[in-house]
Amino acid sequence: MVVPAKTSSWPRPWIAAYRAMHAPFAVFGTARHYRAPLEAGEITVVCVGREARFRRLRSRLFAGRERLESTTARQPLWTPDRAWSDGAALVAVEVHPLFARRFRADGWLICPEFVRWRGWLSEMPPANPGRSVKLDLTRPRRRGYTLEQADGSKRDWDEFRREMLIPYAAMRFEQRVTLPVPLLLRVLEKSGTLLFLRKGSQRVAGQAVLRNSDQLWLAALGVKDGDLALLREGVLAGIYALTLEWARAQGAREIDAGRSPAFARDGLAQYKRKWGMRPTREPFSHLVALRVDRSVAALRNAIEREPFWLQPDGSDELEIYPA
Repeated sequence: MVVPAKTSSWPRPWIAAYRAMHAPFAVFGTARHYRAPLEAGEITVVCVGREARFRRLRSRLFAGRERLESTTARQPLWTPDRAWSDGAALVAVEVHPLFARRFRADGWLICPEFVRWRGWLSEMPPANPGRSVKLDLTRPRRRGYTLEQADGSKRDWDEFRREMLIPYAAMRFEQRVTLPVPLLLRVLEKSGTLLFLRKGSQRVAGQAVLRNSDQLWLAALGVKDGDLALLREGVLAGIYALTLEWARAQGAREIDAGRSPAFARDGLAQYKRKWGMRPTREPFSHLVALRVDRSVAALRNAIEREPFWLQPDGSDELEIYPA
C-alpha cells in the first residue's frame, strides 16, 4: 500500500485500505508487565499489544535491562483501561488510528513508531547551516565526487541492487536487515530515476528517486559493498548534496527523505534534520498510546534524555515531548 500511495495523486484510499488491513491486529493484545531499573530504583512498565511494537521504546529508555514479570492475554486495545496504570509508572498500548482519538481524549500521549522527513528545496540546506552541514557541502569538491544520472538499463539497476543497496542495508541493520519491497523496486526501475555518485571512474554510491508532481522521493540508497571506509570518507554527504542540486535543476520543490524512528536523538533523525528537513506524520506508522507518571523523577529524566515526537491531533504536525 505504501508504494501506490507514494505514487498516486490521491493517496487517501490506499492509506484507508492499509489501516483496514491492520485493524484485526489492533482489537486485542497481550499485556506484558516489566520491571525496569533506573538510577533511583526499579519501576513497573506495562506494554499492551504486540511485543515488537515496544522494542525500540524499551531499548531507548531502559537499554534492554528490563525484565518480564508476567503476561495477561486478550486485553482490549480499543479503549483505555485504567487498571493498566495501577502501580505502573509507564503504560504503552498499541493503538489503531481509529481508536487514537479515544485515548487522546483520556489524556494519553499518542506516539508514532516512525516519522516522515520532508523539506522544501528552497530551505535546504538551512540559511544558517551548522558546521557539520557546511563541511558536508564541501565534500563533493574536496573528494572529487560527481553525480551521474544513469540511463536506467537493467544492468544499472542490477548493479545498484546487488552491489550497493543490499550490502549497505546488511551493514546498517545486520540481522534486522530491511530491504525495499519487491514492488517498490519494480516501480523504481519502471518509473524512477537512478543516480550514481562517482569518484573518478568508480561508482561509489547510488540513490533511486521517484518524482510525483513537484515532490521528489528519495526512495532507496546504497553504498558500494557497504564499505565503511567510503562512509567515513563522506559518500552519504556527497550524494545528499549533489542530489539536492540535481533536484533543483529538475524543477522539484519538495524532498521526501523517507522515515526515521520517532525519537529526536536517533542518528538518522538528526542527520535529516541538519539538512533542513522537518518531521511530519507518517500515515503508515503504527501508533503507541502512552501514559506517563510524571511524578516518578527517574522516569521523567529517562524521557528527557530520549525525547520523542507526538501526534497531538489528526494533522500532519508533530510535537516534541517533553517540550
